[in-house]
Amino acid sequence: MQTNGITITGTAQKEAWQRRVLPPVEVVAPGVHSVPVAFPGNPMRYTLCYVLLDGDECVVVDPGFDSDEGHGQLMAALGLLDVGPREISGIVATHFPTDHLGMAARLARGSGAWIALGQQERRHISAFDDAHAESERDRERMRTWGVPEGRVAEAAMSPQGLHDMRRLADPDRRLGDADTLAAAGRNWRIMETPGHTPGHICLWDDDGELVLSGDHVLPRISPNVSLEIRGDTDPLRHNIESLQRIAGNDHYEVCPAHEYRFRGVGHRARVLEEHIAARSREVLDVLAKGAPTVHEVARQLTWSRGWESLGALQFRLALSETAAHIRYLATSGVHAGVPGLTPVV
Repeated sequence: MQTNGITITGTAQKEAWQRRVLPPVEVVAPGVHSVPVAFPGNPMRYTLCYVLLDGDECVVVDPGFDSDEGHGQLMAALGLLDVGPREISGIVATHFPTDHLGMAARLARGSGAWIALGQQERRHISAFDDAHAESERDRERMRTWGVPEGRVAEAAMSPQGLHDMRRLADPDRRLGDADTLAAAGRNWRIMETPGHTPGHICLWDDDGELVLSGDHVLPRISPNVSLEIRGDTDPLRHNIESLQRIAGNDHYEVCPAHEYRFRGVGHRARVLEEHIAARSREVLDVLAKGAPTVHEVARQLTWSRGWESLGALQFRLALSETAAHIRYLATSGVHAGVPGLTPVV
C-alpha cells in the first residue's frame, strides 16, 4: 500500500491505528517480532516493542510504559514465543522517555537482563537534588517564556513527575556509532540520531535491510523536538543533521516505535526536514510581528488540533517545540531570539 511517497508494509498495524485498537503481535522478519504495549492516557496509545530472538538469546527493544496492563501484554506475547520472563537477556531503549524505557527496570529485576541506552542519552531532566526546588526552577523558566501565571503549574514539571523520571532504569551498557549489537542472528549497526532526545539511536540490520527507528522517523507523525531542562541546547539543528544521515536507504523496511511499518525512510526523512523548514518559517513570521515570548509565538502557530485543545503535557511539548525553533533561528543568525532563548555560544 503506497501513500504520501512511502510504502506501508504493516497493513494490519495501520488498520489497527485507524480503528484505535491494539495491532496484532507480528513476525516482522525471522527472529524479529513486534509487540504492542499499552501507553495509558496518551494519544499515542501504545508503543511497538520489538522482541529479537536467537536460540536462547532474547533482546527486547523499547519495552514500553511500565503498567500492569502493558506488562501483561508483553508477557503474553513472550509466552506465545515460548520465552519466559527470566529468559530475557538484554533490553535496549532507543531513547529515554517512559514509553520506551519505562518497563526496563521491571523486566531487568525479573530476569537479570542488561539494559542499554545511546551513548549520549543522559538523565538531564532528572539531574536534581530536590524535586520541589527543581519544579520551582522549571516554573520560573515557564514564566520567562511568557506562560500566564494561571498555566505555569500546568506547563512546568511537577515534583511527582520529576520523581517518576528518577525511577527509570540506569543503563548497564552504552551504544554509539562505532557499535554493533548481535541479536536475532543479525548484526545491528548502531546509528546515533540526536534530536527527539540527545541520545536517540536507531538500529540497522544492513543484511536484512531492516531498521528499528524508535521515534526518529515515524510514517505519519512528526516527532516532537523539544528544548528541555539541561538538555541539548540546539536540538532542532541536531535533528535535521540526523535526518540527513538517513536520507537514503528507501528499500529498508522501517520498524518504528509508533504507528506502523513502512518502506521509504529516505523519502520520509526529507518530508520531515521540509516540515521543519516550513515550521521555522512560520515561527519567523510570528516573531516578525513582534511576538515577545515563547508562549506568544506558540499561541499564534498552527496546531493540528488547535491551540485551545493543548493541555498538560501537550501544552508543555508545544511550548518546548516552539522554543527549539526559536533557538535554531537564533543560532542560525536569523533572529535574535526572545527572553531566555538567545543564541548559545
